[in-house]
Amino acid sequence: MARGGADPQTRILEAARAEFAAHGLAGARIDRIAKTASASKERLYAYYSDKKQLFLEVLELNLREFSSDAVLTDNDVPAFAGALFDHAMLHGDHLRMIDWARLETDGTWLPALEVMLGYRDEQVRRIRLAQAAGRVDASWEPAQLMTLVFGIASAWVHEPGGMLTHGGGFDSVAIAVRRANVIRAVERLIAPSATPAIN
Repeated sequence: MARGGADPQTRILEAARAEFAAHGLAGARIDRIAKTASASKERLYAYYSDKKQLFLEVLELNLREFSSDAVLTDNDVPAFAGALFDHAMLHGDHLRMIDWARLETDGTWLPALEVMLGYRDEQVRRIRLAQAAGRVDASWEPAQLMTLVFGIASAWVHEPGGMLTHGGGFDSVAIAVRRANVIRAVERLIAPSATPAIN
């Protein structure tokens, strides 16, 4: 639920985040967003011209939060993978929004796309620094490695069995084991190897 003490636009954005994550662009309803935000539809349309503009605003907001929350630091790629995993567990709605955007928009996500591309390019630059420092196998093409790390970190979010049983409760022990496995897999992935990676 949106916070009652927040200003109307903030309440609308918070309500829209939950609505779009659950129903996507096509299935979301402006009247439900307005009701949850304790705002009128007229007030909502004073801020956003249509539902798609509100959707893209939420997408950009989510991506800005993500890009400041999970950052590669100290040349530590395994710790970065752990941070990505943590974000995926705590903010599954962010990943769902990206999935909805892929399915329901024409790809013109600007400025949300600019946020994501800028974030990706910065993390790729940091992977190069980690390679230069000898912390990451230099045979990896950094952008390819970035994609693999993302895939490992989000594996349980997109794993079919996990998706079908979603809502079965939060098991902190299982989550901790999965996080440890993410870090272990990335440690092995980046370890120096005599076999060149395929770029």
